Amino acid sequence: MEIEHRRFNRVDMLVVSGRIDAATSPQLKQRIEALFETGRYRIVFDFAQLAYVSSPGLRVLIEARKKARDWKITDLEGGDIRLANLPPRIKEVFDLTGFTSLFELYSDTVTAVGSF
Repeated sequence: MEIEHRRFNRVDMLVVSGRIDAATSPQLKQRIEALFETGRYRIVFDFAQLAYVSSPGLRVLIEARKKARDWKITDLEGGDIRLANLPPRIKEVFDLTGFTSLFELYSDTVTAVGSF
């Protein structure tokens, strides 16, 4: 798995390629936690090059979503996790696990970043 970080004014984007599985999910969790430690709670994941995600990877995303949403500036503005560019096979995993109803999904990163 490779993770590229892009920082915008109010949002961070993590471009993840390869596989998120039991071996690589701790690395992803560490990158997310590093953003949280610097007060960055608005994250867009670009999954265009993601080939596989397993249950440990899904768990990392759910934990990140909860922690991001717990951070609030005001009642109307706070942190969140948004997902962009899900390949059909990954989208199918999200559909089967019910995760599509938990995350905001976008077909491109520009719209995902702009949604904050």
